[in-house]
Amino acid sequence: MKYLIILIVLFPLKTFACSAFFCDGKTRYLAKNFDWSTGQGYIIKNIAGQKKFAYGLRGSNQANWTSEFGSITFNQIGKEFPYGGINEKGLVVEQLWMSESIYQDNKNQTISELEWIQYQLDNYSSVEEVISNLNNLTIKPIATIHYFVADKNGHSAVIDFVDGKSVVSRKSEKSQVITNETLLDSERYFDLHKSKIDKDSRTHFDRYCQIKNSLSNIEIENADQAFEILSNSAESKEHYKTYWTVVYDLTNLEVYFKSFNNKTVKQFKLSEINFNADPEASAINQDFFKLENYSFEMNKVLFTTSMKMMGLKVDEALGAMHQITPDQHRIDKIFQENYIDLKITFLSKSVQGNIYYTLMQGENNFNRRNGIKSGIFPIQKNETHKMIYVMPRGEFALACFLDANLDNKMDTKFFGIPKNYGFSLNRRGILGTPPRYKNAKISLQEDTEIIVKIK
Repeated sequence: MKYLIILIVLFPLKTFACSAFFCDGKTRYLAKNFDWSTGQGYIIKNIAGQKKFAYGLRGSNQANWTSEFGSITFNQIGKEFPYGGINEKGLVVEQLWMSESIYQDNKNQTISELEWIQYQLDNYSSVEEVISNLNNLTIKPIATIHYFVADKNGHSAVIDFVDGKSVVSRKSEKSQVITNETLLDSERYFDLHKSKIDKDSRTHFDRYCQIKNSLSNIEIENADQAFEILSNSAESKEHYKTYWTVVYDLTNLEVYFKSFNNKTVKQFKLSEINFNADPEASAINQDFFKLENYSFEMNKVLFTTSMKMMGLKVDEALGAMHQITPDQHRIDKIFQENYIDLKITFLSKSVQGNIYYTLMQGENNFNRRNGIKSGIFPIQKNETHKMIYVMPRGEFALACFLDANLDNKMDTKFFGIPKNYGFSLNRRGILGTPPRYKNAKISLQEDTEIIVKIK
């Protein structure tokens, strides 16, 4: 019995953060904290009139287009894979981590989640255009995120992906805030906690409350005030911190930014940038903003460093080359040969609490309680879906339990026997002990759906 509890609880679970807000006053600002484990990167100028294909990470039906507008983007994985940016028409597209996103399949051309940002900046000039064309592509992600879009006309919207459907939440007040939960869930939490906000917490929900409350008490008149609001919700751990803070002035089409490694605030105006010349870049962590030649070697360092950090197997030379010259259709066979998507349906009698789960590769890891993919997420109905994108091919066993009373422990019944738990293939041991690995193992060699009963 004890073995099962330890089996699931002790796996390390990674959590990621970011915070962003838009405010519509005399000057319109969108501001964002980029919280991560590393802070290298470039600010890249993307030109108009560039023919492009999405990179061939999934399948063979990649999106293709020609950029209508130039843009400035903040990149850590290489050109064409931005974390956010603004185009010459004043459209801003940003992303924030959202672990529970499940993207819809529109049965059309595919694009990765970061290339989707570049696609919007290349093609559209307003929030409404982005929303009107939301179903034109199918997102096939490496990482799960949601989007925050705003334009110079004062419109903003959060785009969430819930159970395979896009959910658009337009700004209904003077400001809009988003962190790392759906906007609907964040608003519910705020309504319950707005009278007593925890200013020291850095949970997704509490950061949302901190920023929303701050915006209700101030009319932001300059970028310094935007920086200050975000600084009050910044991360500062040894191996995980707020590495970039970016403030977009959408009224005057100016951008302000600073980084943990260089806290001097730099700024530039879009009107001073020639979007018809060759792509250029400026290092985020240097003392000044100056666009200079952006070479294949610079891009390759970004791309390969990020892929290694994420532990992904890709064709590094092909990927880096595609980012510099995206005008050809290229397929990354290494990536496609190594990864699939796994959809898990959890069935439970209880409709409250958190599900803990982990996937262990091979019998040795199963016996050592060593999970390769783990997570925690809330449930609100009897049937809950979880998508694990970029799941390594191989042989695995899944273990999970439902913490119905939210005490971060496995629920038990008489004599301490565990309850509300499950394994792959719905195999179970005796009196709460795990099944043998050979009875619970599943072979993942192609996109797969499994059902796990929690009882």
